[in-house]
Amino acid sequence: MSRLIVTALAVCGLATAASASTPQAWAQMNRQVDRACLAAAKLSRAKIVADKASFDDRVPVELRIVEGYNKQSVMDVKLCAYDRRTKRVSIADGVGRLGVNRR
Repeated sequence: MSRLIVTALAVCGLATAASASTPQAWAQMNRQVDRACLAAAKLSRAKIVADKASFDDRVPVELRIVEGYNKQSVMDVKLCAYDRRTKRVSIADGVGRLGVNRR
């Protein structure tokens, strides 16, 4: 009986370890989010200007602040929200008025 419990616990532990994301997987996901946000912002010379904000899986959202030049060649700042489950991006304009602490 105790051998069965130990085996079951070991299998559960392996399953949990296997399902955990690796640092490489997180880095790849961060690159994917950055590329999606930069493209969706539709700014020239766009760049991510602040630290990223990541939430746990209950709220599977990544936030980025994107800075660049709009069509009128005026500096613009946008907030990008990326849904990790659907891989959809949403952009909020007018973030520059809020003030951004740059890295």
